[in-house]
Amino acid sequence: MYQRHNMFRMLKALGEKVYQWRKMLLIAPTVTGLVIGISLTGILEPLELLTFDQFFRWRSHFPSESEKKDPRIVIITIDEADISTLKQWPLSDAKLAQLINIVKTENPRVIGLNIFRDFPIEPGSDTLNQIFKTTPNLIGIEKVIGNSIQPPAILSQSKQVGFVDLVLDKDGKVRRDLVTITSEEFGQKLSFGITLALSYLQKENIIAQSGNSSQEEIIIGKAHLFPLDKNAGNYINIDNGGYQILLNYRGGEEKFQTISIIDVFNQQYPQNLFNDRLVLIGVTADSINTSFLTPYHPSYPTSGTFIQANAISQILSAALDDRPLLKVWSNPLEWLWIFAWTTIGMLVTYVVLNKHSFQYNSVIKWILFILNDCWLGLLLFSCSYVLFLQGWWVPTITPFMVVLGASVIIMVDKWKYLATFDTLTKVPNRLYFDKILEQTRLLHHLSRKQTSLILCDVDHFKQYNDTYGHPAGDRCLQKVAKEIRTAIRRTDFVARYGGEEFAIILPRTDRQEAKKIAQRILEKVISLNISHNTSLTSDYVTISCGISSLFLQDQLSTKRLINQADKALYQAKQEGRNRVIVYGSSLVTDEH
Repeated sequence: MYQRHNMFRMLKALGEKVYQWRKMLLIAPTVTGLVIGISLTGILEPLELLTFDQFFRWRSHFPSESEKKDPRIVIITIDEADISTLKQWPLSDAKLAQLINIVKTENPRVIGLNIFRDFPIEPGSDTLNQIFKTTPNLIGIEKVIGNSIQPPAILSQSKQVGFVDLVLDKDGKVRRDLVTITSEEFGQKLSFGITLALSYLQKENIIAQSGNSSQEEIIIGKAHLFPLDKNAGNYINIDNGGYQILLNYRGGEEKFQTISIIDVFNQQYPQNLFNDRLVLIGVTADSINTSFLTPYHPSYPTSGTFIQANAISQILSAALDDRPLLKVWSNPLEWLWIFAWTTIGMLVTYVVLNKHSFQYNSVIKWILFILNDCWLGLLLFSCSYVLFLQGWWVPTITPFMVVLGASVIIMVDKWKYLATFDTLTKVPNRLYFDKILEQTRLLHHLSRKQTSLILCDVDHFKQYNDTYGHPAGDRCLQKVAKEIRTAIRRTDFVARYGGEEFAIILPRTDRQEAKKIAQRILEKVISLNISHNTSLTSDYVTISCGISSLFLQDQLSTKRLINQADKALYQAKQEGRNRVIVYGSSLVTDEH
């Protein structure tokens, strides 16, 4: 029996807590669902992508050991100055053969020729074809999407080719790496980057394998690749044709060892520069128009050669060094992340407002509100950035929107509370009382039950203030208000009606039931045992109550209800206080 009683008390306490936090429990899922719905329309995608880009730029300013210059790759560049010096473009087959032969003699592990060669450019085509035949570690390029460009026939026959087609987002930036393309026309083709990376890793006895957890998973050494779906991460309904992954850039030109083609021809480079390395030969001249926008430069394009170098580098680093590839969470996990930030935003805003709002004016409150959201935003962006460094691209703008939304709702609700509640006693004020009484009339004017009103007044409160001081008087009113709340029912409504007066609205309650509740209020207040030595009624603080009960039909009946309760309260004071008087009844309670 005792255990059952304790269980009942625990359930009751839990129910009271749930009721107290009911708004919070409703706001979090509502705001989360609303903002997730907005994000699914794609409205927030551009902002999420800009944040994604910013994370790359931040990381480039504070690189870790794994983000420093890639020692495995050397890039031979052909820029504007080189073309001016050579006085030709495209390079003749003879020049290209000469370049490859110089590199070849240095024993590179693999050579990537990022220059289209779909037809001979004399002189030297025979020499170049001979180089192609005798260089098994040379990989050429082709273009397969849109206007296709064929690879060198000899390299194609020996399957020493990779495609260089890039995937552009709606804003024209390259953020994804297209690893493979499959079609009925040509079967499956590998990208230039993955082909070079796999060729390099052959010496390490690393090959691409299918994963155990998913048929779409590709395992390359320590790297685990998963294809992007249409709504991966913060993307909304993208074209995810082929096998696409996020491109985890290492950086721009500064992240790779580079040397100009002129220096190679003149053999002005360090000894063993190409030995056992992946050598990438590509054009970087702006006039050739092979540049694309990347996360690093919002308006200044990056050479396609450096984008290919990043694609190669991310596979090599992930396979050998366990450098993380960029991944995304599943939708349920992203929604849980967003919901968690909704809850954090609400709780932090609620605590800040509860701690400071009562003592500052509206301007300071706005400043507090803005600083609160700035702090939450900084915390959110920091957490997202830390996850980005670990290889996870998570929503940032979407949870920030729910943080703003939740904090605005809490702020508005709090200001509404400040406008309608008495800050001292924590019960509604007279303005809110008038509103609730009118709502009660509108809701119950067709019912056959009366509405009752109790007006309470703390006896001899002026003398109490004069004797014990106003701070003590404030504490007294707070205790009385708390006891009144515990004495009434959940359906009843208590408000501070005046200085030391309280009013209780009792819907669907007749005078007999109202009298029982008023009697309970008197007993609760007396049980506080608050000393009142100057009271003419008792040695302790007491209260007087006047009750009125009416069928509320119109605004006149509402006014009559208040007037009758006020007259009953006045009669209770006249007859000695510390009692309950019901208007229109000769029954008077005994004194305590």
